[in-house]
Amino acid sequence: MARFNNNLAYDFEEREELQEVQAPKIKHYRNTKRKSSAGSLITLITLSLFASVIMFSMIFNQIEVSRLTREQSELTQQLSQLQRECTDLEAQLASKTGITAVEDYAENTLGLTKLDKAQVEFVEIPVPTVSEVIEKEEEGFFTSIKNWVEGVKEYLGIE
Repeated sequence: MARFNNNLAYDFEEREELQEVQAPKIKHYRNTKRKSSAGSLITLITLSLFASVIMFSMIFNQIEVSRLTREQSELTQQLSQLQRECTDLEAQLASKTGITAVEDYAENTLGLTKLDKAQVEFVEIPVPTVSEVIEKEEEGFFTSIKNWVEGVKEYLGIE
């Protein structure tokens, strides 16, 4: 092939004809071997079982959440009812232990009356009232043994 170093136009038509003639033909082959359908069937069954297990676990979790929410709302209602009862009982206790209720009970049930100034009496105690402590005489040796033996008899319940 000669090399062209000049600025002359080149005829590309010949080159296109050569390319059309030399274009490779693509051959299509069919795969005559069949893939094993048993393996794909097992895979399909496994995947469907896995998806079913996940779906049922999600449904079960939603049921549990619903049950727990319902139980929480019932317990909240019960708590508010018990708090109202507690408030009522505290009010009843305050009314029964108030000073006016106690005075009313003392006057009506027990028959007590309030103290009048005329009922007050003053008692005078003579000033020289004094107590004297008598000192114990010293015991002898035999007296202390006798007292100890008597104490033991008294403790044991003898005599």
